[in-house]
Amino acid sequence: MKFQCTFCKYLIDADDDTRGLPAQCPSCNNAIMVPSSPFEEGCVIADFVIKEKIGTGSIGTVYKAEQLSLGRTVALKILSPQYTNRSGAKEFLKEARAAAKLSHPNLVQSLAVGSEGKICYMAMNYINGETVKDIIKRDGAFDQDEALHMIQQVAEALHYAWTEAGLVHRDVKPENMMVTEDGVVKLTDLGLAMPESEWKEGMKVSGSPSYMSPEQFAGQKLDCRSDIYSLGVSLYQMLSGELPFKGDTLRTIAKQHFNEPVPQLHKLGKKILPEVSYLVIKMMAKKPEDRFKDMDDLLKHIWLIRQRTAPDKELVPDVHTISIQRLDYTRQHHATRTGSGHATGNSSMQEMQQLKSTNRYLGLLLLVLTLIVSLSIVWTIFAMDTPNPRFEEIMRQTKDLKAKTASGELTPDIIQTTAEKLSAELQDFKKTPEEEILYLELRIVIYEAEVTKLKSQLAQAAAARTGQLPIPATAQEVRK
Repeated sequence: MKFQCTFCKYLIDADDDTRGLPAQCPSCNNAIMVPSSPFEEGCVIADFVIKEKIGTGSIGTVYKAEQLSLGRTVALKILSPQYTNRSGAKEFLKEARAAAKLSHPNLVQSLAVGSEGKICYMAMNYINGETVKDIIKRDGAFDQDEALHMIQQVAEALHYAWTEAGLVHRDVKPENMMVTEDGVVKLTDLGLAMPESEWKEGMKVSGSPSYMSPEQFAGQKLDCRSDIYSLGVSLYQMLSGELPFKGDTLRTIAKQHFNEPVPQLHKLGKKILPEVSYLVIKMMAKKPEDRFKDMDDLLKHIWLIRQRTAPDKELVPDVHTISIQRLDYTRQHHATRTGSGHATGNSSMQEMQQLKSTNRYLGLLLLVLTLIVSLSIVWTIFAMDTPNPRFEEIMRQTKDLKAKTASGELTPDIIQTTAEKLSAELQDFKKTPEEEILYLELRIVIYEAEVTKLKSQLAQAAAARTGQLPIPATAQEVRK
């Protein structure tokens, strides 16, 4: 065991039988005490000097430490003794090295991985901030848009880990979500992360039971949809202040995750939109195939929902765009005006300003297909016992309008006019979640018609510049 002299910082090698006993520093000759454990303050593991204990996770303990060679502060995770058998240590080091290759603004960067004797460790960036779990414990539930803002950032990190390395985190929970002093959310603890390709039959089940998916409990092969489930549990906890399933034993908690329906948040006296409640329910579907197909699909739905939940939808980062500001709308308004609110590599701020209107419509078009599929599920979840006859008629007319739109029987102008008429009539009495959802669906039909017209206008303008006739993209444009 190595430790630093408390006076001169000289590195001292100590035998195990001298632990907890007084000694003399061979460099400065001062009287010192040999630490009784290799994880006490001043103990040295590889290139790291332990400063203090930060917390304990599912498979290890995290310490604040200093990297001697670079003089920087790090978070040092030590694998728990029960996992340090030969196979456990090998798997930990292999998976930690895979995670160390990843670099994303919403991931805590792994800096070093290794072992010394029977001690396995992983060094990570030290984050000045607090966990989402600590915030919930101190302040209670989050506002729905603030929760979505944070979950959006974590989903971006998981999307990156999955698409770049096929990694499944396996331990997504509020305790592993750090909020920096600048308000950026970073996903931590990649010690359990596992490449999908490394899964083997009979592998040991790992994770935190309150957040584990049914297939994770069952020891089945996992993909990113398992992380979506855990992220859904985390979002539920952030919105309600409590877990959806609580039990005294592991068996009880597992049975709840397998069998019990997810409570509908908007019916629990919470100020939560039905769309947000549905988002959580779909994320936590019992079967992976009933959840969002991947993180990209989830992110698109979060973005669309935040068009309603955010005080100013212009401040919502686009999908795969990095948010670099805390959820402070006064400051973000200023950042939007000065061009520093979000970092993106796709276009300059000047181009974004010029194409602002076009991007809004085209972005909505990309989300229409996936949203409409999801809406069909919502009809079942939030179905009413005694339907309003007029609502039933509007619903029938909407279905007919969508069918004729798909077949190309109607021009964009007719589609837009009809949808606006139906949505205006529905606006007069919409009260239930089902009516709210139909209204939202009609607004999407209107947006889609506007996009079609906009594309036609852009094609015509381009043709006018070149002196060529535009090629019609749709049957509607041919008739127009």
